[in-house]
Amino acid sequence: GGQECGGKRRAGGDRRRRENENRVERERKVAVTMASTEVAKVAEDKNAAAAAPVSLGKGAWDCDNNCEIPPDKEAEVFEEIATMDFPYEGIPTIPPRKNMTHLAFFCNGCRYRVEAYPDWTGEQVAKALWRGGIERANNPNGNTPGMKGPEDIALIYAGQVIPHTKKLEDFNVPPGCKVLIAIEKAKLQPGAKPDPDSAYWN
Repeated sequence: GGQECGGKRRAGGDRRRRENENRVERERKVAVTMASTEVAKVAEDKNAAAAAPVSLGKGAWDCDNNCEIPPDKEAEVFEEIATMDFPYEGIPTIPPRKNMTHLAFFCNGCRYRVEAYPDWTGEQVAKALWRGGIERANNPNGNTPGMKGPEDIALIYAGQVIPHTKKLEDFNVPPGCKVLIAIEKAKLQPGAKPDPDSAYWN
């Protein structure tokens, strides 16, 4: 009787072990399948992003050399690479900028990097932007005449339009500032309409 009972216990134990092994194997296969699906989805998303047209808000221009800044160099040029110099709870952060000789202006979705200083007048900065190729931001199908020269460029910092006769430092623009705006003056006039392809109309 004892041997029969022991045999039944062993058989029951073997059966449970096999069932457990089968369950573990099924779960492993499910996990592998899910992981493969996620990898395929990431690859698909990357391919879709690569095939998509460049959207507004992309691109950068070097006004010193009048040429495009390659997309893979933007973070380096604009000092936007996170480091562990000033970590937050163990997370890398973007450190304070070191370059104090260049300003960056947003114009029609593109960033324009130009050598300029706070003690320059608005006119001096506008001329540097014009020499650097900012006229490429003109929209041929726009509702305004477009920038025909540096006198047509308005500079904005912290919501303030900087007159061409004033120095940037009069408006508290710091050295190396990267958050300025350059815009066609005509777009700031009362009654001026945004360009037909502007998000304003969406």
